[in-house]
Amino acid sequence: MSSSYAPINLKSRIDAITTHWTPQHVLTLNKTHSLKLATIFGAFIWHSHPETDEMFYCVSGGPFKIELSTQARSPEEAERLGADEVVEVGVGDVFNVLRGVMHRPVAEVETGILMIEKVGTVNTGDREGDERTVRVDEAS
Repeated sequence: MSSSYAPINLKSRIDAITTHWTPQHVLTLNKTHSLKLATIFGAFIWHSHPETDEMFYCVSGGPFKIELSTQARSPEEAERLGADEVVEVGVGDVFNVLRGVMHRPVAEVETGILMIEKVGTVNTGDREGDERTVRVDEAS
């Protein structure tokens, strides 16, 4: 008999992901927050999440960097100004990007990450509709 009370192995779930930058739903917490896994490699696009913080946990690989453009008010401005802060996140580390801060993850090696964010948050934030935007089914 299977149980709905089984643990979820993040490393095994990461290992099953075959495409970088495509978040996969793990679970919904309190109907308000979504836990998503992804593998990343290379640089993502500059973006922010105006309505929510975004927490990153490095599960495997890494380290990876989160570039922050704290003075920028738009993705285009972040592209022009570049990073004024760079945070390195290693396996086992957690980092929270505050609501509204322009950021982009960059991974020089394939890295598995866990993200925690409000339900309905898309990976490209205020650049929703970009070719890298992924809508994740967070129903469970």
